[in-house]
Parts: sequence; C-alpha cells; structure tokens
Amino acid sequence: MIDYLFAGGGASATLLLMQMEKDGLLLGKNTVIIDPDAKTVNDKTYCFWENANEKLVSDCQHLVSKQWQKVSVNQNSPEELLPMEYFHISSVDVYNELQKIISRNNITRVHTHVIALESFGDNVNVVTDVGIFNSKMVFDSRPPKFSLPKKNEVHLFQSFLGFLIELTTPINDEGCVDLMDFEVNQLGYTQFVYVLPFGKNKMLVELTRFGEKIINQNEAEPILEQYILNRFGNFKIIDIEKGCIPMSTAKIEPNLIKKVVPIGGRAGAIKPSTGYAFKNMFKHACEISLCLQNGMNPKALPINTKHKFYDRLLLLILSKQPEKGKPIFKTLFKKNKAIEVMKFLDEKTTLWQDLKLLSTLPFAPFLKSLSWHISFKLSKLVVPLLVLLFTIGLTVLNNNSPNLLPLIEPYLLLVGLFLVGIPHGALDYLLDSGNIKSKVSIPFILKYLGTAFLYLLFWLALPNLALFFFLIFSAWHFGQGDMQQWQSRSNSVFKNSIWGVTVLDILLFGHIDETNQILKNLDVNILNLNSIQGYYICYVFILCSFVWSIFEKNVAMLMSIITISICIQLPLLTSFGLYFMGQHSLNGWIHLKQGLNANSRTLFIKALPFTLGAFLLFGILALVINNGNYSSLEEHLIPVFFIFISCISFPHVIAMNTFYKNYL
Repeated sequence: MIDYLFAGGGASATLLLMQMEKDGLLLGKNTVIIDPDAKTVNDKTYCFWENANEKLVSDCQHLVSKQWQKVSVNQNSPEELLPMEYFHISSVDVYNELQKIISRNNITRVHTHVIALESFGDNVNVVTDVGIFNSKMVFDSRPPKFSLPKKNEVHLFQSFLGFLIELTTPINDEGCVDLMDFEVNQLGYTQFVYVLPFGKNKMLVELTRFGEKIINQNEAEPILEQYILNRFGNFKIIDIEKGCIPMSTAKIEPNLIKKVVPIGGRAGAIKPSTGYAFKNMFKHACEISLCLQNGMNPKALPINTKHKFYDRLLLLILSKQPEKGKPIFKTLFKKNKAIEVMKFLDEKTTLWQDLKLLSTLPFAPFLKSLSWHISFKLSKLVVPLLVLLFTIGLTVLNNNSPNLLPLIEPYLLLVGLFLVGIPHGALDYLLDSGNIKSKVSIPFILKYLGTAFLYLLFWLALPNLALFFFLIFSAWHFGQGDMQQWQSRSNSVFKNSIWGVTVLDILLFGHIDETNQILKNLDVNILNLNSIQGYYICYVFILCSFVWSIFEKNVAMLMSIITISICIQLPLLTSFGLYFMGQHSLNGWIHLKQGLNANSRTLFIKALPFTLGAFLLFGILALVINNGNYSSLEEHLIPVFFIFISCISFPHVIAMNTFYKNYL
C-alpha cells in the first residue's frame, strides 16, 4: 500500500517532501512520485523576496544560487531592500534536491502520465498509462484546470523568453536586480525586461509579456537581442529559458475527492497579478506537514479576499487596456519605495497602507476597471430583480382584482413557455458537442423521444413512484442551475438538491390545497395535511433558506427567496411558472449563451422547430389521455401538463448535467 503519492514532481512537491523529511514523516512510509518528465534540465527560474532570518530562507538557502540586496525598476537608481533580499533559485537545483530526498528515503519515481484520480473507499486510485496505483493520500501538483472565466474575470498568461548570457564588457553593479524595464516595444501588450546579474560578465536577461496571447520565440528574440546590445554590448548566449505562467482570477476547478490534496498552482499558489508562487508553495508545504504531524487533514491554501479583488482590477486593466500596464507599473515603483511595493505584493499590508499605495496610481484605469466589475455584479441581479417586481405586480393585481388574474394567467404561461420555458430545453441536441453549428440527428431524436416515452410508461404503470422520481430529479436540476448562476461556493450534488427541494417545498406546501387537488387528478397519493400545517412547513423552509442566503452572502439568492415567499399569495400554477420560467429557464438560457457562445436570437431560431414540436406533442398527449374527450380536457389539463413536463425533463436533465460538466 502506498502511503503518500505525488502526482507531479516539481517545486511544490519538492518543498513538501523537504518539510515532511525534516519532520520525520517519511520514515517507514512508502512514497511514490509520478511525473512524465525526468526533470534534468534547468527550465524555470524561481524568485522571491524575504527577510534573511525567515524560515523560508534558512530552509531553502542551500538551493539559492544568488541573492541581491538592491532592486531597480526601469533603470532608475537602485533601492535598498534590506532587511529583505531578493533570491534566485534555478529549477535544476530544485530537481536535484528532489533526487537527493528520493535517495535518502523509501521513494519510488515513476515516469508516466497521471490520467485520472478516483475515489476508492478510504483511498485514492491514481490511473496512469502504466496501471493503477492505490494510495492513502495523494498530493496533486499537476497544472491547474481553470473554470470558464466569467465576464468580470480574466485569464491571461505571463509568458517569457530569457537568455542566460556572457558579456564581453563587464557591468559595474552586480548587486542589483532590474525587476522591470518597460523601455521595449509593447506590441499591444504589457511587456518588460528583467535582468538578474550572476557576476560581472554573466546574467539572465528575460523578456516577459502579460497578455492573452503567449509570446513566441520569433517575436521575443529580436527584441531581447536588441535590448542586450543597446544596454550591455556584445554577448554570447549560454542557455535559453522560456515558459508560461497562468495569471487568472477564474476559479480553479475544485477537488472533490477525499484524501487528494492540491498543491502548487493547482492549490492557487500562483499570485494572479505577478505570477510569483514560491513563497506560497513553501508556506503551504509547512502547513500541510504540520497537519500531518498532528493527524489532521491538510487544509487548503487560504485566499486573501482583499488582494484577490486588487488582482482582479489590475488584470481587468491588463486585459482590456493593455497599454495602461506600462504607466501603472512605472508609477507604482516611482512613487513608492520598492520595499513598500514588495510588502503589498506579499499581501502583508493593512487597508490603510493599501489605500495609501493605491492612491499614487493613475486613477482613471482603475475606476474604469471597477466600473466593469460592479456592472457585472449588478447584471447578475437584473433578472431576479425584474422577476421580483413582476411577482409583486401580480400579487397586487390578485389582491385588488382577484377575478382578473385567472383570465390573464393562461396567456402569461403560454408566452413564457414559448419564449424561454420550452426553448431552453429544445436545444439539448447541441449539448453533447457544445457546438452551435451541430445538426440534429435522427438517432438523437429517437433516443430523446424514446426516453420520454419510457418515462410516460413509468407514469402509467407506477404513478406514485414516477411522481417521486420526477420531484427528485427536478429538485437536483433546479438547484444545479441556480447554484451555477450564483457561482455558489463548493457546489455539490447534495447542496444543489437541498436548494431544489427547498424551492419545491415552499411552493407545494405553501399551496397545499391546490397541490392535493393536482395529486388527486394525477391519481396518486395526496398529502394528509391541511392548509395551516402546510403553511407551517412552508415557513420553516423559508426561514432556513433566508439563513442560508445570509451564510452564502448571496444577494441574488436572497432575492429569489423573497420572490418565492411572495408567491404563496398567488395560485400554484402562477407561482410555479414564475420560478420555472422567470428564474430556472432564464438562468439556463444564460448558461446556454455562455457555453455555446451564441446570442439569444440564434438560440431561439435553433430551438424554434423543437419548441413547436413540443407544443404539438403536448396537445396530442392531452387528447390521448382524455380519449379525445374535449369536455373533460380543461379539468385534466394541469395534471397532463405536469406529466408532459416530467417526460421531456428526464432526458433534458441528463443533457444539461453533461453540458455543465463539459462547457461551464
């Protein structure tokens, strides 16, 4: 049995193994490292700044190839960093350290790809090209997989090409690092050069780009060569370093498997606005090792919400106004001491210190970035606000003119079903491929209608059980759509289902007499409750959901609860229609637009033939169930509607679940 398995053998794995070895956690343990790369060449540079007496420096000093006490930005006068210093570590030294740890302990190294991680009882199965490894705990440092960025999020890259060079003419000051020199062609991005001198005649000169497009070698080499010639004179290239680091405010897809611990970039160690990660990786390694010593489950790397917000604003600027990157960074270091900027980037400043530093930056780009962020946040509230206002309007109408609502209710429901209720499910034929240009196939239609027909037979044979399953998968589906729209924390099947059950229980128990009448017409068991008992149950769910929304800090969720609570004063069919079309179907429509990258007009046209087909099928089903008896059609229309919705919903729920997993 494997005690510890490392999926990836890079810096984060090495730092964690260093701490575990130091704390005696590897003694008598069977440890495996799986990585396809032998890691024998210097392919990365790790840099950080820290006080010389800190644990990070003392533990990693043997890896440090060079350290500097002064920094410069844009070739300005050097500034002292003391008591901090700027440290450089070559990746090959990290890889060599890993090999030493392997040789001193019972560690097996396997050169292959990790294909998947799967829960297996209390352990984890690690599926690879050469077989399956079973481990008690897995530390996963594979590259992070980001969720599809939302409109107020940014996914950029810090891409770079560096020359390790030998100069013909020695430099004067080898004790100073040039962090950022923007006097190079920006090419429509934010680009700069940093210089790390390793001696009078040896240095690393690297061109870095912040942008959506990764810089390629053909673009970078002429800029880099000209920069070195102009500033340092003739040179000889000893080695070339290139790479790419994600700079993203998008969520990293969460790990849902017990006993799998994300580390490194997969744990969110890379600071989005700078790309620095080494300090966070070391800090996390120490925390994990301490947890293991104390028999505790390792914790996730904590996220500083305040600085995450700062990072989002800056990355929005770099994405939408890349020409502003150069003046912002130049001003940042020109109007503030380098040591103050370093503390800010380390997220070790107070709010007052943050405001003092931020006040020195160009005001307009950040104000514009903030407006983008706020407008997106507010846009998430537009739909729930409109539905809430519409619900209040219908409630006022019902209270003042109770005879009018029954007259307009059927037309409102028909319009809602035609515009979004049915169309949001009529696009299921596009969801397997996620491609708006996909054509519907005969096998798909037969499979879809066949599944719906089987569920109809289920209704005819076992109506009580069919109703139960309809409510269960509807609750899960409703919760999945709402939580996806609200970007709720730690989404899960259980959490989604609980929210869906809450919505249905408020609506059904809040209209217990109407609910029982529909159940009676469906020829299934009714709920043995009176209206007072139904209201009590309904109010308990309302109270719990209010507390839940406050815990989630989710305004849209709170507005949804208020809307559903007001719906108790309206007829059941109106209430269900307001939720089904005003919230669930509209949210689904928004997700389809995002995932299929299409506008509403295109989606509606694509859905129209199947929308009309659904109405036709409903009409046929209504007549068949009533044996063509038009006189009893109105009495059984609502029960038939629910049966019809359940039949077409079953394949739709399956299709949407696939869509959410693959494209959102």
